[in-house]
Amino acid sequence: MNRDFDSLVGKTFDLIVVGGGIIGAGIARDAALRGLQTLLLEKEDFAYGTTSRSSRLIHGGLRYLGGLQFRLVRQALKEREVLLGIAPHLVQSLPFVIPITRGAPLHRLALALGMHLYDLLPFGKSLPSHRRLSRRQTLELEPGLELEGLVGSYLYYDCQVPFVERLCLENVLSAAEHGASLMNHAKVTGLLRADNAVCGVQVQDLLSGEVYQVGGRVVVNAAGHWVDCVRDMLDRGVKPMVRRTKGIHLLIPQISRHAIVLFARADGRLFFVIPWQGYSLIGTTDTDYSGDLDAVDAEARDVDYLLAEVRRAFPGVGLENIFYTIAGLRSLADSGGRGTSDISRQHKLVDHEKRDGVGGFVSVLGGKITSYRIVAKDTVDLVCRKLGLEASCSTAEAPLPGAPAVPQETVEQAAQESGMPVETVAHLATLYGSRFSQVLSLVRGDAQEGQPLCPHCRDVLAQVRHAVEKEGALTVSDFLLRRSTVGLGPCQGLDAVETVAQEMGRLLGWSTAEQQRQVEAYRASAALGQRFRVKAADVGAEPA
Repeated sequence: MNRDFDSLVGKTFDLIVVGGGIIGAGIARDAALRGLQTLLLEKEDFAYGTTSRSSRLIHGGLRYLGGLQFRLVRQALKEREVLLGIAPHLVQSLPFVIPITRGAPLHRLALALGMHLYDLLPFGKSLPSHRRLSRRQTLELEPGLELEGLVGSYLYYDCQVPFVERLCLENVLSAAEHGASLMNHAKVTGLLRADNAVCGVQVQDLLSGEVYQVGGRVVVNAAGHWVDCVRDMLDRGVKPMVRRTKGIHLLIPQISRHAIVLFARADGRLFFVIPWQGYSLIGTTDTDYSGDLDAVDAEARDVDYLLAEVRRAFPGVGLENIFYTIAGLRSLADSGGRGTSDISRQHKLVDHEKRDGVGGFVSVLGGKITSYRIVAKDTVDLVCRKLGLEASCSTAEAPLPGAPAVPQETVEQAAQESGMPVETVAHLATLYGSRFSQVLSLVRGDAQEGQPLCPHCRDVLAQVRHAVEKEGALTVSDFLLRRSTVGLGPCQGLDAVETVAQEMGRLLGWSTAEQQRQVEAYRASAALGQRFRVKAADVGAEPA
């Protein structure tokens, strides 16, 4: 990717997208594939916000059936199939177990009906239908499950995207390959106006401090939970368009073989215990949020809630088992006074020409990661109508750059030829798909490039060079958290941060002082995942 701000000067794009999460990246890819001159601007890094703090699931949303949101669930299940087709190297089927307990006959009846509907709603699904299991069969699958009153379970299938950051990044890479300009660490600081229309943006390169003005026929605000901040550049003091809610996850040693669906006793909310990278990811919560949008963390009460609920099924889980926490924000299109879990996740497009009398500006509200592609399609359809263009969407058929998935025999052959362990090559193939050979080619040229970065993961030194030269990584955090799995392991990448900073410093020409600044910035970011411990100590007690 060519990050050249000077090339933007004097240019007018058909479309400027503000926000480089999965939805913004999807919009940029869709627009580029349709031939629109497209610019994507992201103030941090691609997938920095909500995208990388999700449950990492590609699913219809079983719980939305309880709210009779059949259209939302059907749409998501259809998109699940699309993603299995265009990103089979990143999206995989995942079995889920829903334990059934004695009592609550209406709940059990509703669950049975929901299971049948979940199978019937999608057309042409490729995943197996659900099965009802006895108590014995359930415990054979999950011997560690100790839920009181267990009488059986349902086994059904959805999907997981273990490295959702890669799903976002591959949309970015695809957009670039089709002519889009994409800038991370590029903060939009103002909207340019001409009469009653937005005609571009003012953007600051956060690495150099330079400020530029760029023209655009349409500007799309896809900034996620910052969407109101961007809209406020148009008109401050108006009613918020979104309601922000916080969700947290806990990373602990693996306690289940399958994904487990549980219902919290405190409020009836559904949450998951998900196998991920050899660990368990537990989440999520859903509480209103009005704090700092750039420093979201899990509070002691959030952790306490999840621990208390998961212990009902896995009594041995305690505070000492938590490696770290992850906290992110949802931006829900419905900002009404209902409970957070009752608000629809359906996306909404706001054409500010109709709403505020200001042309050339569109805001994207809400949406789910599973449905990012259809949100992007709807958005680009609207942009094309505003521009008077006719161009069809092809993103449901066009594979993402790393597709297809790499066969095991190819992995074994590549390991033999490169002299690297099969497990390491398999990891690279899982991460990069068919493009894993780009990393291996660096190892073949220099054996040092094959050295592991951290004892908690399979990532190697060559990935740093690949991330800088091919994938737009510009900070240590960019690499550790969004170009590799290093920062996602139990040490949060802290065991590798010095090595990565040194290598990125060599490639990017950093001074020793800049390398150290990068290390400290990363450590401060990682500390957010441990802040709940400090808060618990401040109130004189740890979470239960």
